[in-house]
Amino acid sequence: MSTRLNKPGKWLRTELPVTRFSREWFMQSLRTAAWVAVITVLVWVYADIHFTDKEYITAILHFHTNSDSKVVLLSESRIPITFRIKGNRYYMDRFINRLAGVNSILEFDVAGAKEYKPGQKYQERTANLMSKLAAFRGSGLEIISARPARIDIHMDNTLLVPDVQVEFKYSGAVLAEDPRIEPARIELRLPASLRQKIDPKKITLMTRTVDLSGKAAGKTETVKVVVLPPSNLNHVKLKPRKVTVTFKVGQQTDSRKFTVTVAVQSPKAWLMDGTGSKYELQTPPPENWTRQITVAGNRIDLDKLSAENIQAYIVLTDNDLKPVKSWWPGKVKVRFPEGLKVSLAEPAPEDLMYRLVKRGEAPAPPGS
Repeated sequence: MSTRLNKPGKWLRTELPVTRFSREWFMQSLRTAAWVAVITVLVWVYADIHFTDKEYITAILHFHTNSDSKVVLLSESRIPITFRIKGNRYYMDRFINRLAGVNSILEFDVAGAKEYKPGQKYQERTANLMSKLAAFRGSGLEIISARPARIDIHMDNTLLVPDVQVEFKYSGAVLAEDPRIEPARIELRLPASLRQKIDPKKITLMTRTVDLSGKAAGKTETVKVVVLPPSNLNHVKLKPRKVTVTFKVGQQTDSRKFTVTVAVQSPKAWLMDGTGSKYELQTPPPENWTRQITVAGNRIDLDKLSAENIQAYIVLTDNDLKPVKSWWPGKVKVRFPEGLKVSLAEPAPEDLMYRLVKRGEAPAPPGS
């Protein structure tokens, strides 16, 4: 260290240069290196905290086959998932905001993924499958884990059934004339695996029920109505999904409630061979043999209707003769007098629980 005169009356203190490779030079270098290391660590810690993160996210994985109408998805189409992602905080926030904008639904077109073939079943790791989604491509995010761990994928080719008849389903009125449906016949595509189980010629499609109770009589109206798939067939596609119906209301209908007694119909052979006399029909408490039904029709025909001329019944078969410990659900059928334009309003009567027991056997305990 030395001093020298800088200005009149002012002395300037200066550091003498440290000799290279001296003890003091080495100590000074170590101090500088230590500070650089500390600052570097702090910078990386700050970057890791503020720019890299991990987070759990929940969403719905929606599978579809929109890119190919000739295939259909047989496995589950909407699967709730929980997954953990890692990445830059900026990209992560951007992904979360975009996901919220689509109601947390992640779309996946299975038909567009060439590795999945119709007729084959796959069990795919969820994390691998999600990495193929458009939402993750180029996102800069890494999928660490996902639940459920694996997802089943199963597609099938479709069978085209052309010219399937459509019927207009309505309530609350009687039509003055047959409705006009355009188109009256549409295309139906169903899984090829169902071909042996159905007769395509016997399929009839119904529209969604339209309430006509507020429609004026004698006025012609036109509505667009959704066509419903057959209730006994799953994974079907309809084209078009809607039809145009033109109709004219003749008169309004009404509905009334009736309490009817449920009868029993058994095979005629049981009367010939004495089977009916060998068995006793039991019902579990508090089951009873009456049902309340709602009947719809025009007011004139409803006035002619009574509980006594309505037939409600269950049908027994030889299958009921098998010894069982549980109760059978018997579907209650309803038949109205001929000539009356009335029908059973929804819902249908509740099933009647019963079973046949050979006479002389101990009665079933309550609730068995």
